[in-house]
Amino acid sequence: MVCSRCGAVFDGSFCPRCGAPAAAPPPSFAAPPAPVGWPCPRCGTLFSGNFCPRCGLPTGAWAARPPPRSSMRPVLSILWTLALVAFVAFALTDFAGLAVSPTLIVPGIQGIQSGQTVNSGMDFSGNWTHDSWGTASTSSYQATGGHPDGFLEMRLFGTNARGYWWQSFNVGGSQPYTGSVHLDVQIVGGLTSGRLIVSVDSSNSAPDPNVAIAVLSYSGPTRWTSTGRIGADARLTSPGLYYLKIAFIVDAASGPVDFGIDNARLAWTTDAAVVLYIPVPLPYVVILSQDKTFFLSYYGLIAAAIFLVGAYHAVRERKETSRAFKAPIESIGTRLRSRSAWIAIAQVWMAVTFFQVALIYLLTLAGIEPTSPINLTPQNAWVLLFELANAGVYEEIIFRLLLIGLPMAVGSVVLRIMDVNRGATGNGPGLAGRYIGGAWRYLIGGVLRRDSPKEALVAGWAFLFASSAIFGLAHAPGWGYWKVVPSMVAGLGFGYLFLRHGVGAAILAHFVNDYALSLAYEGIGGVGLEALISLVFIGLAIAGAGFLVWYVIDAWRHLMGLVARFRPPSRVPTVPPPTPFATPVPPPFAVSPTLSPSPPVASWSPGLPVASPGAAFRDPGRIPREYTPSFMPPPYGYPPVRFQCPFCGWVEARYDAGRFTCTRCGRSA
Repeated sequence: MVCSRCGAVFDGSFCPRCGAPAAAPPPSFAAPPAPVGWPCPRCGTLFSGNFCPRCGLPTGAWAARPPPRSSMRPVLSILWTLALVAFVAFALTDFAGLAVSPTLIVPGIQGIQSGQTVNSGMDFSGNWTHDSWGTASTSSYQATGGHPDGFLEMRLFGTNARGYWWQSFNVGGSQPYTGSVHLDVQIVGGLTSGRLIVSVDSSNSAPDPNVAIAVLSYSGPTRWTSTGRIGADARLTSPGLYYLKIAFIVDAASGPVDFGIDNARLAWTTDAAVVLYIPVPLPYVVILSQDKTFFLSYYGLIAAAIFLVGAYHAVRERKETSRAFKAPIESIGTRLRSRSAWIAIAQVWMAVTFFQVALIYLLTLAGIEPTSPINLTPQNAWVLLFELANAGVYEEIIFRLLLIGLPMAVGSVVLRIMDVNRGATGNGPGLAGRYIGGAWRYLIGGVLRRDSPKEALVAGWAFLFASSAIFGLAHAPGWGYWKVVPSMVAGLGFGYLFLRHGVGAAILAHFVNDYALSLAYEGIGGVGLEALISLVFIGLAIAGAGFLVWYVIDAWRHLMGLVARFRPPSRVPTVPPPTPFATPVPPPFAVSPTLSPSPPVASWSPGLPVASPGAAFRDPGRIPREYTPSFMPPPYGYPPVRFQCPFCGWVEARYDAGRFTCTRCGRSA
């Protein structure tokens, strides 16, 4: 009989060339020809062609396949595997650093101390010592007229007169230290110009204006005014005895000058604390505590959260991770789109790291030196280790969970309540409550997929960019404005992980990013280990170039697909029925009378196209004559969704990340 689709002459239920079902043949009493070819592994029929004429099994599903065409897929899979293995080793050093960090952080917390100078309110005449500084200046205590009550007053007799008060204090406990000076001043008399010098140092000598922590100029008398906060961090470098000196120099005067001070106080403390704040609309500190019990408990909670989240994703998604590593070497798409959170963390981290390193390199070439607030010393390493671990957890909670998850959860609750009021959720007992309660999943992330409602995807994109912009601007005060863009890109990566895999994945990516070289901070391994980790870091940053390109392309496609979902559906115009096609001319089709020495190769032999007069418009539901199908329609009894690999013809596949992946060759279609 002649195939109605490709014109091939065949005997059987299916065309051996295109797989089209055969029409009911007319009754024939002629003797059938002798079967030739290879036996079908499903029904045993001998045939030669691309499909079994009895059951329709593709020849490519079991016949020998030609060698695959050479491509970059195997090379990319090898590079991907090397990069992931290197990232695992790099991340393990971060976790090792976190495991060792209690040996530094716990003693540091236990050694937190604070203190200040005494008699700051000048309530009595004591603790402050006056020095005339080689001039005839005098000092006295005034019980009234201060700010308020008592104050210290120094009389300076004319131009070039000077003098100062000093008080000693001890600094101890864990380093580093932070300190500040506050005082109120009053100037009475014939001052024309003068200078207030505030100095903190470890020697009991006259104050040096060149190394003073503050030099303030005055051009005349003034009532009680505050100098504001004067920082003394740079002078408190180690434990020991220090001196606070408050001096005044009269540069020009028309008569005696009376200089008074009140509320003079230097307060110092270990520069470490638990700081909990809200970033919007302006940074607002909620908790600031140096309580040692609270500090230790908070640090233990942070470290435990990182370890538990890392173990949770490693165990929960071990099969997805194993499947990505065991995928065929051609399946680079399966690896890149793996549902494993750890694989996504590795890819996102490498992409973000490449962008940051490349930007720093370009800024350096442009003559712009990136600034950093980090000044690592063996004494302050414990504070840095705590702050980096805390940033990985707390910043993800406030910038991702609070700025992305919370508004999406609230919006979902509102929409679900509206659905319940419309009766769209049914009337079962407790059904409405469970439906509304399902909105909490948006709070912790890991909910959005490509097939999520388009409204949820739009909200996710909007909150992702908004939170990333705030995250970038939050780094400007400490690092400088050059840090805004790389921090925003990092926020986009961490936000994607939050939306796709949950807040735990965002915490892990942030932790791995911040805790790099933590073992070097702890003095473990020496220069050799630090150099090795640095080389691995550079290699991972270079590998991140490919991941960055892939994520940019994938994000653009996703965004364009989301935009397309909001377009109105196109209507197919009504057209007259097409002109019937011409009768096909059967092409020559020879069948070998004998068995070939090897199974047939999975190759496709399309029939010759047949010209037809056609029409101005074709019926969209009718298959054109020149169309060459890649699979046959499933007969009765088959599942509603049937797959056939367009590369090898295999009919079994695994559904993964919105795509079918062939279980034979591993390619996605």
